[in-house]
Amino acid sequence: MRYLVLGAGALGGFFGARLIKGGADVTFLVRPRREQQLQRDGLVVHTQDGETLSYKVRSVQQGGIDKPFDVVLLTCKAYDLEGALDAIAPAVGPGTAILPVLNGIRHIDVLTQRFGAPQVLGGITVVNAALRPDGAIQQSQVRINMNHLGELDGQQSARCGAIAQTLTAGGLAAEVVDNIAASMWQKFFGYACNASLTTLTRSRAGSIAKAGAGAAFVSAVIGEVASVAAAEGFPVPPSLPALIQGMFSQPDSTYLPSILVDMEENRPTEGEHTIGDLVDRANRRGIAVPLLTAARCNLQAYEINRARP
Repeated sequence: MRYLVLGAGALGGFFGARLIKGGADVTFLVRPRREQQLQRDGLVVHTQDGETLSYKVRSVQQGGIDKPFDVVLLTCKAYDLEGALDAIAPAVGPGTAILPVLNGIRHIDVLTQRFGAPQVLGGITVVNAALRPDGAIQQSQVRINMNHLGELDGQQSARCGAIAQTLTAGGLAAEVVDNIAASMWQKFFGYACNASLTTLTRSRAGSIAKAGAGAAFVSAVIGEVASVAAAEGFPVPPSLPALIQGMFSQPDSTYLPSILVDMEENRPTEGEHTIGDLVDRANRRGIAVPLLTAARCNLQAYEINRARP
């Protein structure tokens, strides 16, 4: 199978390296500066197991795709997705599978509206990696094995099986699930809780645990997110709220999600595409979510302040 990976940053480069190691034919769709870096230095990934993956890779810039690919893997930030649709369009033919591994749910609607539901797969991953200044990718020591994909209609398919087999052969255990939408909502539940709690307080989990009102705040946010998920048809299992409560009950915890890191480093966030989308879904269903609305407003105000000269 021929794979096109959108971007060769931390996540795209990591997945691409695993696919190459698994025997796949991989091309990266990248910007000019990254293409120059890849041509000069190759793709280098340092894994959490001490392994270094180093490959000379094939790359292309927007406008350089001349035929469809079997699989298009999307690993971009949610705020870059709509701008990437035209870039990937020449790579999408009648038999192409589009596999996004983005935060949130909204991207599924965007992709199915543009390319049609049969083209789009669901996927989730938890890979902690960073792009170093030298262009190499460094995987962190955080070990969470969550790499799921599947057809949106729940059917088993040869293409999902082939993708999972290739990733697993490349050292990234991947699993095909028969209800990927539920898996995506469960991940989104955790993301939305963690993002709302930490960005609204600009605090790590330990500080929230120490706050006198912390436990009540955590429970209230969990309740709002869970109510929206249930209304959308994906009630969360009891273990997930308990997991979030446990994360925010440890006074010594330094945990912070990537969206808070983005705020601390004055980078754009995925707030509107995740928390904003969740609030929109709540509003359409008449569900009051005052804390999520406050979190959304906070993220919107942050972006407004960022844009000031």
